[in-house]
Amino acid sequence: MAYLVAFAQQDDLESVQKNSPETWRRVRRYNLPVQLALAAAEKVMHSSEDPAATSVISLAPCQPGSAELYRWGDIVAAGMADGSLGDMRMNPTQTLHAVDNLAMSAFAITYGNRADCLGLGGAAGQAWCALEAVLERIKRGAEEVILMAGDQDSTDESATGHGLALLFARHSRPYGNRGRIIRLIGIERELLDRDIPVVPHSARGLSDLFSTALKQPPGWLCYQAPAAQTDGLSSVTVTMEISS
Repeated sequence: MAYLVAFAQQDDLESVQKNSPETWRRVRRYNLPVQLALAAAEKVMHSSEDPAATSVISLAPCQPGSAELYRWGDIVAAGMADGSLGDMRMNPTQTLHAVDNLAMSAFAITYGNRADCLGLGGAAGQAWCALEAVLERIKRGAEEVILMAGDQDSTDESATGHGLALLFARHSRPYGNRGRIIRLIGIERELLDRDIPVVPHSARGLSDLFSTALKQPPGWLCYQAPAAQTDGLSSVTVTMEISS
């Protein structure tokens, strides 16, 4: 079992630039999913008792890269075709946009974090594996675990994205200032007899789950993940207990 301490979502970079200039200074060179995940993480870490010792789990975006990175790829392809690669130039920070665990590394640097960490890839349904990893780390003795994720709907200039961060604790603590106790109990899977079309997104499924949980009255919540947010091979049910 793990207790939810804080939950933050971020999908508006303009608000980060305006209201959190120091955060924006740190994340501005990264690609959109990483920017949003780190901005959300900054919000929840205000509730952490020891940021340097918090176990870290990071989900890679299902839609990686950036418009800048793909423009560079087009330049490389064109250069290979006409033999002009010797004249090619690029911004070194663009290479960061292809690094799956960039959010995790940037987080560790910011908070001086030296706890155990886990980076999960961008396959469909990895969000539920991340929740299982949270429970595993709490069971192994971690006092706090942060789970962060960010994704985007495309990699062109008009891309929109969504980031989130969740902070869990080993011992019972109230969520925010509401005085409610939200306990993550377990994740159950059932193999399906057919494949289901999915819409891979590292953050959206978790946002939907915990947004639902925060609206629930005290009691048990057995949340059936929408089929499109799973791996397409199994159903996922998340069990939580909410008390006042």
